[in-house]
Amino acid sequence: MNDCMMREISLDEAKQIWDRFVPEKQVWTDDWDMRVAICKEFGYKPLILYDGRNFFPLQYEPENRFYTIISGATAEKNYLTFDPEFMKKTKEIPENIYFDFLAERFDGCVDALCPQFFIDLTGIDSIDDYLERFSAKHQKNFRRSCRQFGNYEFLRQGTLKEMAELNMETFGQESDFVNDEMGCYAILDKDPRTEYWSIVKDGKNALITQYFFYGRTMSVCSWGVGGGYDETMKIALAEAIKLAKSRGCTRIDYAPTYSSWKFLYRLDTAPLWRYKRGSIPSSVETPGYEIPLDERERLRAEGRL
Repeated sequence: MNDCMMREISLDEAKQIWDRFVPEKQVWTDDWDMRVAICKEFGYKPLILYDGRNFFPLQYEPENRFYTIISGATAEKNYLTFDPEFMKKTKEIPENIYFDFLAERFDGCVDALCPQFFIDLTGIDSIDDYLERFSAKHQKNFRRSCRQFGNYEFLRQGTLKEMAELNMETFGQESDFVNDEMGCYAILDKDPRTEYWSIVKDGKNALITQYFFYGRTMSVCSWGVGGGYDETMKIALAEAIKLAKSRGCTRIDYAPTYSSWKFLYRLDTAPLWRYKRGSIPSSVETPGYEIPLDERERLRAEGRL
């Protein structure tokens, strides 16, 4: 297709173009059908624009009165499917634009509120390899905690409902399952690439995790921890590495939302960016997943951001 005026295209036509721009799928929101399902789940209207070179897969969010990349704040990361210079000068796309979770930076972008969190499994075959990034003292403490946890089973079992109950027990009113995000996990629940794995101790689920396998990446989508057991997350980290390696994965992805344990356990990070133009409400700047300011300053001083 030669360069032409920007035109609106169908969701089906857009899927082929998306796959050309994002050929190496990693996280679950790299799947076009997932993005469309999320857009529909929230009742947003898609606006997919293409001129043969620049591809703008947008959705309109009426409560904010701006356009953003389809799937909005649910996206794990977004990609440049357009020439940034073209976007700045064209009048063929909407004026109020807000792009978050951009994996590439261009002029006008600012730091996103949180980085990517992941584990690069290159050279890591077990939790022992992973622990080499810790000090000798912390390695010793980690292993002691795992021993003290005692006997357990790691089983492929659990349901969305059971995980949601544990998640609400863990996070209370901040749980995704008491707000609009629950629909996203229901979408994942219907996909055959989604699996539930549980840490079972004393006949009870100490933790249930929703994983999504895509290419060579295992995404940790959501989890819930039962009360009464200390150090469950350390066991979960060890078992996640073991499970990912058994499936030939080279990466474990964690959502770009802030949790102090992600830094405590020294997950790998990479920056994300955001861009806005036009009239964007200030409320989108603090959606609740950002790193607290004092923590951000400390991590930058340590070279971890």
